Amino acid sequence: MINGRDRTTLPIGLLAIILLLSLCLAGCGSTTTTAAATTTAAPTTTAEPSTTTTAAAATTCNVFAAASLSKAFPDIQTAFKKANPQYANVEFVNNFQGTDALVAQIEQGAPADVFAAASTKYGKQLADKGLTEAPLNFCQNKLIVILPANNPGGITSLEDLVASGKKIAIGSETVPVGTYTRTVLKNLSASFGADYTDKIMANVVTQAEKVTAITSSVTLGEVDAGFVYVTDATAAKDKVTVLDIPNEFQSDPLPTYPIAVVKTNQSGEVAQAFIDFVLGDEGQKILQRYDFLPKP
Repeated sequence: MINGRDRTTLPIGLLAIILLLSLCLAGCGSTTTTAAATTTAAPTTTAEPSTTTTAAAATTCNVFAAASLSKAFPDIQTAFKKANPQYANVEFVNNFQGTDALVAQIEQGAPADVFAAASTKYGKQLADKGLTEAPLNFCQNKLIVILPANNPGGITSLEDLVASGKKIAIGSETVPVGTYTRTVLKNLSASFGADYTDKIMANVVTQAEKVTAITSSVTLGEVDAGFVYVTDATAAKDKVTVLDIPNEFQSDPLPTYPIAVVKTNQSGEVAQAFIDFVLGDEGQKILQRYDFLPKP
């Protein structure tokens, strides 16, 4: 006995204290487990930013299109967004160049979503290389001769183009408008004499890399005449006068425009939806307002 208490009662008190401490420690352990569980669950919340980024990227559609489409396509894109509210925030980024330049850019990996050419040759070339989906023809065109509005060269007929000293602009032989022009000249030679093409070429002072450059040369008075598409004459309005090229001298087939989704498309469903719109009634009506001929 110590002060009236049995020694054996002391360990029991100590055991009680140890038991209480154990319970407290156990409680702390469960808190730690809960925190760990919360930490493990956290990664599932990080998927959302990635989805948001993808949606934002899909609001841009890069359109690589022949220069002769530079007036019609912006109007078609405006009508497309109006007719499809779900695409109202799409930003169309247009690259209007000579078709051969566009092809070279796509072959080198340029970020294109839609390709629209002025020649089926180039549409087939990219598809055969696996760089685009199968192209679909969406319109045709014709060639025409344009003159400055004041006609400084005094040209009134196709035969006047061969007169010595006339300055003529055509497309280079690597671009569709240049290829079509050479075909037309060959056809004209059958009526105006075998040397007609040679005489025209002797007067050529500009061989442009895109049709819009030919139009600019004419409207600025740098040349007396230029071979362009009918649609370019329409776009130039009263800045030019025209000489018609009869149908029998046009190329066969007429200049034909293919369109396709590029395999590197980053615009999601927008690219195909836009192509469908171009091929549809409303897109065709807009093209015809610019004097493009209906799809073949």
